[in-house]
Amino acid sequence: MKLISAFLITVTLSPCALALGGHKPDWASRARYANIDAENSGQAASLLLRGIVESEWTDMVGSVLEVDAVATTFNDDHSDGVRFNDQPVIPDPDGAEINQAFLLLNLDSTLLQLGRQRINFDNQRFIGGNGFWQNEQTFDAVLGKFKLTSNSNFTYSYIGNVNRIYGDDADKNNSGRAHDYGNNTWRPAAWWGDHQHDTHLTRLEWNEWDYTRVVGYGFRIDNKDMPSASNNTLGLSYNLNYKASNIKYRVQLEAAQQDRVDIHVDNLPYYLIDLGFGINTWELSSRYEILGENNGAAFITPLGSNHDFEGWADEVGNTPDTGVRNFSLGLLWRASPFRVETSYHWFKDDLQGNDIGREFDLDIVYKPARKHSISLRLASFSPENNAGSIVKTYLDYSYNL
Repeated sequence: MKLISAFLITVTLSPCALALGGHKPDWASRARYANIDAENSGQAASLLLRGIVESEWTDMVGSVLEVDAVATTFNDDHSDGVRFNDQPVIPDPDGAEINQAFLLLNLDSTLLQLGRQRINFDNQRFIGGNGFWQNEQTFDAVLGKFKLTSNSNFTYSYIGNVNRIYGDDADKNNSGRAHDYGNNTWRPAAWWGDHQHDTHLTRLEWNEWDYTRVVGYGFRIDNKDMPSASNNTLGLSYNLNYKASNIKYRVQLEAAQQDRVDIHVDNLPYYLIDLGFGINTWELSSRYEILGENNGAAFITPLGSNHDFEGWADEVGNTPDTGVRNFSLGLLWRASPFRVETSYHWFKDDLQGNDIGREFDLDIVYKPARKHSISLRLASFSPENNAGSIVKTYLDYSYNL
């Protein structure tokens, strides 16, 4: 009932209540079946419904309201991050909440947004919404984007709260399981649905050349509820995209340095080399990423989308204290309405170069129309400690997402 009510309120009642200005109501959905085949196996089925109202009050002032509702089944066969039953975690909990609600002011060279909103920087490696999961991560923030030249801009954002993928029901006072967490009946902060922040983000994009783009960024992440995730990060990224006839080249070089504020560890390095070569409908890529280690701590990306980069099995998603070196080879084929992407990862720690594991990923997407998409995602992770392989499968149907 909660699922249907939240959806109908956004799609039907909101436009009626907004008597002034122009309003565009819309909706989206995603049905998912997820399966984990491991020593401790599990499964889940979930449905996301999203209601959206985009409003234009004047030529300069607008607003966005977006309400999400998620329903799940097979609850005895998985944990979801809100409740735990000793089954494997598939972090798509049910519930309904406001995903976005912000005002925007659009001037000639300035865009301002105030409220709960999506913030996705570049490929979301450091700042993003974890949009693969049914409950997206959004931010209670103010964001300003300032145009510098024809294609270059500066972005600043202040974040006061992060609405994480576990949702509002993942309260710190609710343990989520029959037994407690050791001697503590409170839910650990890593599993909370909200984190209070005093965070500042800056990003400068210089894009005045035909094929190259340079991005510099500085993040002062101050997580009040989970201080171990606080950090100061400075980085620089160089991007080259070149296309001649049916041949494409792609290069991304990136380096960053991070100070872990709460644990007093400085000069943690991050390096990335990402190369791609495409011809016609094929693209071959190689990627080498280092989240470096220093004095028993590692470079972290607590506001990023680790699922998209550290393997879709999510077995290396939270950087271990020994750091991670991730080398991968990928192959992509696109021919409408199909898209097939595959990659193979070799994971090592950064402290001594010891093997962590290997992973094979496969993504098959069928998109017969602009708003409809069917996808099958497979991830197979084999750890080096002979603990047994883990295979995760996600079958999705999406509308308008």
